[in-house]
Amino acid sequence: MADPYHWQDDGIKAVDPYEDWLLDTGAGYGFPFGPPNEAHCYAGTEASDSFVAGDENPDAIYPVLYRPDGEQPSFRPFVLRESTVGRERSSGFDHSNTGSSGIKRRIGIPLRAASVNQSYVPEATLQASANSSCASSSPAKVVVGVIDDGIAIANRRFQSAPGSTRIDFAWVQDGDAQLGSGSGSNVAFGREYTKADIDSALAQYTDALGATNEAALYRALGLVDSRKVMPNSLDGKAAHGTHVLDLAAGADYDNTSSSQLEEDRIITVQVPAAVTWDTSGMGLDSFILAGVHYILDRADRIAPNLPVVINFSYGIFGGPHDGTALLEKAIDEIVTARNDRVAPTSVVLPSGNHHLERSHAVITDDDFKADSCAGTDKGYCDLPWRVQPNDRTSSYLEIWMPKAGYDDGDIEIEVIPPTTEAIPAQKLTAVVNSAVVLTRGAKAIARLSYDKHTPLSEEDARGRFMLVLAPTEVPAVRADTALHPGPLKPAPNGLWTVRVIKKSDKALSEPIHARIQRDASPFGYPALGRQSYFDDKAYELYDHEGKLQVHDNHSIVKRNGSSNGLATGTTPIVVASHVEATGRAAIYSGYQTTETGLPEQAKTPLVSAESDRSPVFRGVRASGVKSGVSVTLDGTSVAAPTITRAVAAAYKASIATSPVDELLAQATAIEALRQAKGYFAPLDPDRQGAGRFPKNGIYGC
Repeated sequence: MADPYHWQDDGIKAVDPYEDWLLDTGAGYGFPFGPPNEAHCYAGTEASDSFVAGDENPDAIYPVLYRPDGEQPSFRPFVLRESTVGRERSSGFDHSNTGSSGIKRRIGIPLRAASVNQSYVPEATLQASANSSCASSSPAKVVVGVIDDGIAIANRRFQSAPGSTRIDFAWVQDGDAQLGSGSGSNVAFGREYTKADIDSALAQYTDALGATNEAALYRALGLVDSRKVMPNSLDGKAAHGTHVLDLAAGADYDNTSSSQLEEDRIITVQVPAAVTWDTSGMGLDSFILAGVHYILDRADRIAPNLPVVINFSYGIFGGPHDGTALLEKAIDEIVTARNDRVAPTSVVLPSGNHHLERSHAVITDDDFKADSCAGTDKGYCDLPWRVQPNDRTSSYLEIWMPKAGYDDGDIEIEVIPPTTEAIPAQKLTAVVNSAVVLTRGAKAIARLSYDKHTPLSEEDARGRFMLVLAPTEVPAVRADTALHPGPLKPAPNGLWTVRVIKKSDKALSEPIHARIQRDASPFGYPALGRQSYFDDKAYELYDHEGKLQVHDNHSIVKRNGSSNGLATGTTPIVVASHVEATGRAAIYSGYQTTETGLPEQAKTPLVSAESDRSPVFRGVRASGVKSGVSVTLDGTSVAAPTITRAVAAAYKASIATSPVDELLAQATAIEALRQAKGYFAPLDPDRQGAGRFPKNGIYGC
């Protein structure tokens, strides 16, 4: 007998919907790698507009934060101590609600307990490290920080001379914690490697002929460990972080003097493999925020008041896209504070690769139809959500309400499952923190919820419906957690219709934006996910020449606005990408402006950089994992580090103008040279910003 389907009320739960699905309702198949199969802790992020010293949870460990003039930031990361592992999350730790302290907390990706430094003391660590940091006479002129996955710290491209690395600090966030005093124990979780550690390893694994056994070195440092469940990014030919770091700061010491190379210092942060593999974006905030603070703190240990440029070539499809995501707000605060009080600071982000993924829909008043389907006094607009078979990861659909001129209850959502299954439809009205769950037998396979996105200020409050679906294929060997015993059940694939219903007498002051979260597995990881998409018949896939259509029509599914959900803040430099041989925007390169507008910052990319050599030769070349090996990768994530290098060069040259002004000046010069050489493709300001940077310097030079 087939398992019956049943919708049931999930009550009022003041928990982030991603957190609820991954750690509670959907525990077991929420993460692509399954439930934690070993002792683990949780990382998280908290926010408050009134932090005070000592206002901390006793169960949490806080890494050293960069605090200009002794000020505390409004956003900070933490990791739970081992004493809380196994405890019911709802007891003793206020993880999502705003408690009496006014602090809002979110739990993120689980972290192996072996990675947590249980004896970590920030104040003692800071004092001890200051005495052993590099001398202020350092030749460094700029610090390039890269936060990424799979960073080959022994690669020759990051050395100033044989056996002498330019990487002063490298933090592997999911490495095994090294307890006690000394190198490796100066972080709250994971493992830190200093320049002395890396140089020592290079000396140990380099033979008399100068050849370094890099594979053995990485195994000895624990950067490659076949015993771990997670993929080993450095156990292969190519790694995303190595490629990005080479584009941002790599150099050949055979052709450049060591003194010149040592002016560019490097700090790296390798995020946990679990964070990279998970497609929900839930775990990014705490680890990236900790990484940004780490880079700025360690930069001051290299030399006081050094300019810093940080490259973060990650992106998500979802999020509010109005500059109010927690990580966006935190980065804006950190960069502004350091620019104002300490030294020049920049963050560079890619514009995103989902221009043609059909992951963004825009609904205006004109899109609602009056029909008895919704009720006599209501109108409706259908979102046709195509969920693919053989998808082993959960799928997420966010529906963002207008930020102004909207009241909870003006909109309700009806979920109409595929007709191939006997599943009843279900409605949910916008009652804050309410949810309904679809069960198959005794297992939850979907959750529809409504919450208010308020990362810090109530002024940023914005309503959000979210529909989460379990994977459409569940491996037979995959076990559930002790909290939810029994075999997991897949959600049906096919066309899920998400009906947006509005009262006819309510006019929308702003559009409703629907966004499907990224579901494809990242480079270097097993391909488990299959990207779902909006399957609207009015959407044009191809133009009249049979080429992929890159422009929008009257369909509610829009390419415009399909940008990186982390790149709509006020301070980051956002980089799009283009094909160098033609000058045209790469077909996947996203941008933020939409024809129908956004609640707040409608932000185009500042500039574009090369991500493909030609329509035939895709990608750009940079270093592979092993020294001397080059690989080709494409995407806006490889365009961003080209601009990171340009910003670092501007800082190093002590250019008086801001890096943004310098980039704009260079972009103008580049475009003038292109025009003089008869470069036929005109600049597309919406998708390419002020100009198109080639990989190797100013065009024509």
